[in-house]
Amino acid sequence: MTDFACITEHGLRRQDRWGSGHFGASRGSRRHSGLDLVASPGEQILSPIDGTITRIAYPYSGTLEYQGAVIVDASGLEVRIYYVAGVELGAVKAGDVIGTAQNLRRRYPDITNHVHVEIRVSGAKVDPTPYFSNCQL
Repeated sequence: MTDFACITEHGLRRQDRWGSGHFGASRGSRRHSGLDLVASPGEQILSPIDGTITRIAYPYSGTLEYQGAVIVDASGLEVRIYYVAGVELGAVKAGDVIGTAQNLRRRYPDITNHVHVEIRVSGAKVDPTPYFSNCQL
């Protein structure tokens, strides 16, 4: 497994009134399916891999308020990064700016602002933590 480039200067979202940012954290009747990495609104978010932004994604159906990127590498590994504005389709290299972090506090008062990262291998969600082993988590 190749280490990913760090996408923010900050680490994992710690416990706040909305939960914590680690993979598998409780979300009531479900488990958190990604990592939440702290990011200030307007902060540049970097691509963790070389690949192609194949689509702009929306974490909530029926609303275009928040968006993100789906990046696919040559092996088919898929990285989804949500709460990132200004994303454009096309090729990216690890470390390229893909957009800026959005302000989540309009939807979730008092939440720690962050970007949400999911990884899918052959379509199945996997724990992103090992991929970011060279980053502060």
